[in-house]
Amino acid sequence: MASERAVLAALDTTLLLAARSLRAEHAAALADDETNEPAPPHLALAGSILILADSLRELIASYRAVTDRMLGDG
Repeated sequence: MASERAVLAALDTTLLLAARSLRAEHAAALADDETNEPAPPHLALAGSILILADSLRELIASYRAVTDRMLGDG
């Protein structure tokens, strides 16, 4: 179980860094919610990646909490 937890920790960090990079790269455009026009495809995709990255990070945290309880680490 230690190897899967290490891989999930690395994935969590990678998702965090990817989300931070996307937010930094497109900060102004992602914050501009006042337009009534659809976002350009790259911004729509960046937004989707951010949503999915946040969801995956929550799942990883939940998995870690469950396995901590199972192993008596938490």
